[in-house]
Amino acid sequence: MVIGIVIILRVPMAAPGLFFLLLLNMPETTVLIPSYNGAKYIQSALQSVLSQKYTDYEILIIDDGSTDNTEELVKTLDNKRIRYYKNESNMGIVASLNRGLDLAKGKYIARMDADDLMLGDRLQSQVDFLEKNKNYGMVGCWYHTIDENGWIIHTRKTLTDHDTLRMSLIFRNQFAHSSVTMRTEIARKLRYDPEFQYCEDHDLWIRFSEVCKVTNLSILGLSYRWYSDNSCNRHQRDLKIRVLSLLSRELEKLDIIHSVEELKLHAAICFGLAGPFLSEAIKKEGLDQWICKILNSPVLNKRYGAKWLNDFHKKINDLFF
Repeated sequence: MVIGIVIILRVPMAAPGLFFLLLLNMPETTVLIPSYNGAKYIQSALQSVLSQKYTDYEILIIDDGSTDNTEELVKTLDNKRIRYYKNESNMGIVASLNRGLDLAKGKYIARMDADDLMLGDRLQSQVDFLEKNKNYGMVGCWYHTIDENGWIIHTRKTLTDHDTLRMSLIFRNQFAHSSVTMRTEIARKLRYDPEFQYCEDHDLWIRFSEVCKVTNLSILGLSYRWYSDNSCNRHQRDLKIRVLSLLSRELEKLDIIHSVEELKLHAAICFGLAGPFLSEAIKKEGLDQWICKILNSPVLNKRYGAKWLNDFHKKINDLFF
């Protein structure tokens, strides 16, 4: 008689997942680049990513129905890391970004635009930070603003403290969209909201800050290109309308009842118009009263405490004006 012996191996649940990741050669990071008629700069943008020392990534391009030669230029690079998808029609930035979230293979999604440049060791630095700090869901970095010829207009050293960032997002966007790397799992749950097209990033960062910590690294990791044909520049009116809607929503979440005039004051802070466009009297009385009204919110006092809010109040001139 032959006696068969069956040995059952109990494999930890994480092991099969790890095995299939290795089997499929899944990248750790997806560099997500939406593009619409971005032929002028897209090769420079891609080369700046391909020059990174960090190599465990794919580049996912979502072409939003371009009518220029973007596709041809991308294919001339002939790089296996690049995955190119083209929408059948122009669907808009939010739809393209959400398609990218669905197609991304990486554990992390690093955002880039087709006219920007990635600098330094941005990917390695941001991935290392997220690997070591599990309570953080997204991380940006400092950046240059450059013109269409690549000349530096100014350098933005963005805030780094989570609490200050979360509070400041009520007033103004604190992250360059193209500078951010985020956890794919969280980004897919939150997604970009089409209601806030053109300020979809500001809305997403606010919602990120509500479910996890966020920060900017004190490194220069991006050159953000600002010029007449820039998407935000071309859609300034729509952008401002949607930002006003976003700011009003946030004030309502804080139980801050606000008039149209108060919302205008808040918009002046958001768009950096308080300094040059408001009279000294309005700044001294109207803005001060409005800021005090915000900082007296019971919701904010419960979240931060009176002392923290008082310290934040002292920083407001430096932060926003």
